[in-house]
Amino acid sequence: MPVRLKDIADDLNLSKMTISKVLSGQTDISAETKARVLQRVKELKYIPNINANSLRTGQTMTVGLILPSLREVHLSEIAEGVAEVIRADGYVLLVGNNGNDPELEQRQLEMFLSRQVDAVILISTQETNEFLEQMNAPRKTNLVFVNRKPPGSSEHFVGLHEEEVGRIACEHLISCGCKRIAYLRGPRTAIGDLRARGYRRAISDRGLTFQPNLVIDTMGTGETEYRRGFRAMAKLLERRSRPDGVIAYTDSMAAGAMDAGLRAGVKIPAEMLFAGCGNDTLLCDMRVPLTSVDLCSHEIGQRAGRMALRLSTPGKSAAGRGSLVKPKLVRRLSTGL
Repeated sequence: MPVRLKDIADDLNLSKMTISKVLSGQTDISAETKARVLQRVKELKYIPNINANSLRTGQTMTVGLILPSLREVHLSEIAEGVAEVIRADGYVLLVGNNGNDPELEQRQLEMFLSRQVDAVILISTQETNEFLEQMNAPRKTNLVFVNRKPPGSSEHFVGLHEEEVGRIACEHLISCGCKRIAYLRGPRTAIGDLRARGYRRAISDRGLTFQPNLVIDTMGTGETEYRRGFRAMAKLLERRSRPDGVIAYTDSMAAGAMDAGLRAGVKIPAEMLFAGCGNDTLLCDMRVPLTSVDLCSHEIGQRAGRMALRLSTPGKSAAGRGSLVKPKLVRRLSTGL
């Protein structure tokens, strides 16, 4: 039979109220009494009744996180950042995977709401906020968007300064002496467009001429990112005038592009420099170590976790609806470190 709060109270000759105050962290209990209670709780392996606590406080001490994938490194780093922050406040993280499926995302959000989680952190696949408005209509939802939010949404948001990703990578290659910088761009999404804009901005700001033929669209083939990068680089190498620098939308794409260059006899970094995005250390440390833009995913997760706590904890301010994290360049041998 599970140990009850009453069992601990009877065992120590204290009231249930005193035991409850100790377990909830209230400070009007003597240090001696607190030590006695916590020691007995440990000895008896007491597990608090979450449902009972929820009825009393109106909180379930849970936060839901919905991710588009469980495989991508930067998404797992976001989850780790969220868990680290909310765990310190006694919250539990529930994780769902929507598989980039808007319908599955909706069902998972409904499931989290039915479980009465105190907040939901969402990396959304939705292109509009119509569904989210419907969800908010019957009840208030403590919702935090990460990386992407539907147009016009007034919800709380934590993301990356995406335009800076393309800009700092391109500026780095220019500072290394590159003048013909190719860009293997990502999907035609808001994030993909912002990174491409950063690349073009750096070209313009540094007085170089933008050359559209150096921008390779890598999407739509159904292949892996590595293969798309390999094929894109093969196209560039077929041209009379080769680039002296290459930026890829992801590290996997950059790895494919570098392998295509090495197979064709390109000396890296003596003849051509490469930069990726994501700072995936497993990829960046292979063959020629890859310079990459760190997306600061762990910090994004931490900020999202703190925002979720502010929204769900009574008495805490929920001010500050937008938070953007600046990416960081990590230099390695592919750009001549």
